[in-house]
Amino acid sequence: MAAKPSTGNARLLVVISVVAVTLSSLSLAVAASLEAVRAGYYLAADARLRPLAELDASLYTHLYYYALAVHPARRTLLLPAEPGQVRLLATFSRTVKAKNRGVKTVLSVGTAGGGAAAAAGSGSDPAENGFDGIDVAWRFPASAVEMAEFGFLVAEWRAAVPPGFLLTATVYFSNHVFDAPFAGVDYPSDSVARNLDWVNVMAFGLRPASANVTAFDAPLYDRASHYSASYGVVSWLDAGVPASKVVMGLPLYGRSWFLRNKANNGVGAPAVSSGPKQRGSNATGAMSYAEVQWLAATRTSSAVITAYDNASVATYVSAGDVWVAFDGVAVVAEKLAFAAHCGLLGYFLWPVNYDDANLTVSRRASQAWTQSKSSPDLRNITGARQTQAPVQLPPALQSPAPTAPTSASFSWRTLDVRLQLGALLLVFYQL
Repeated sequence: MAAKPSTGNARLLVVISVVAVTLSSLSLAVAASLEAVRAGYYLAADARLRPLAELDASLYTHLYYYALAVHPARRTLLLPAEPGQVRLLATFSRTVKAKNRGVKTVLSVGTAGGGAAAAAGSGSDPAENGFDGIDVAWRFPASAVEMAEFGFLVAEWRAAVPPGFLLTATVYFSNHVFDAPFAGVDYPSDSVARNLDWVNVMAFGLRPASANVTAFDAPLYDRASHYSASYGVVSWLDAGVPASKVVMGLPLYGRSWFLRNKANNGVGAPAVSSGPKQRGSNATGAMSYAEVQWLAATRTSSAVITAYDNASVATYVSAGDVWVAFDGVAVVAEKLAFAAHCGLLGYFLWPVNYDDANLTVSRRASQAWTQSKSSPDLRNITGARQTQAPVQLPPALQSPAPTAPTSASFSWRTLDVRLQLGALLLVFYQL
């Protein structure tokens, strides 16, 4: 009688069998070219604002789990320290696909310092959670060396993953990082175009929260500077990345200030400080879209002013001594018309947790994108080539979501091979 295999060998045989079967299936189903991307980032840390089960998955083609960190010393993926977030990670793809079988889920991976609590969960393998792709959320390479390492990283991951597995990156609003500590910090556009399915351009968060005057946080146009979504997006196209690999970001948060004088409430009005801390963003100077709407609705009508700026394609609301720049539905529609005019692959919303109870922005964005793509003239969009020299260079992106530090002490180039294999295996275990 044949000897009974050990438990370890039996498990290995099962894994090998699963991998072999899945690779065979993938070879027979090469992914077709994408027609459009209607994506959303779901912030795991803010799941309390909108449970994943309450999200209308039919409004998106791709949903991102944001984010897992990489331990800087061990170079392994860190599971969340909070048990609820661990469960969310384990069930993310299954929950989303139960509502929309056609939606793709992508795991966004960034860098982090990694405290003791976070490191405690690093022994678990997230490769069993059924994601269809991985996103490199390196925010942001800060030197020419780090940019080169970014290019090496995406090339190695492309070589490691099977056909049909998505590789994307969350990137700066421009292909050139204006405020980097060293000069000439440009993304490796050739590697990006060759190895990534697309880049998610964070065309928002362009004003620092510490500014002492009110300002638009994500204007489509700014004729006086390079501080605009249009300039950032077009810079990627001019760098040689095909429009079919560029996805434009739309913010679902607003940037807020306390006005110095309630009577002086326009763009550029003096401010005394960042706006009030909110439950949604959990930060001063930032409000979720839902909170912006609540602010406007709860103040007396005489104290609320909402304005749409045609030149910038941006909106603000002034409610008493609080001033907020945000993307309303009219701005969203105009931005998506611009994206369609440029031939971009699509858009993403950051983050979908911040939408209101009716998912107003998510619904309007989906409708506007469909309408813009089907329009014979793609509307009368102007300013796509905004090339004037800037009055001043824009500051670093300052989104209210958790940012990943860019430190020379941590090199993505030296990521452990287990992380690369983890990316490969993510596709194998569909729940």
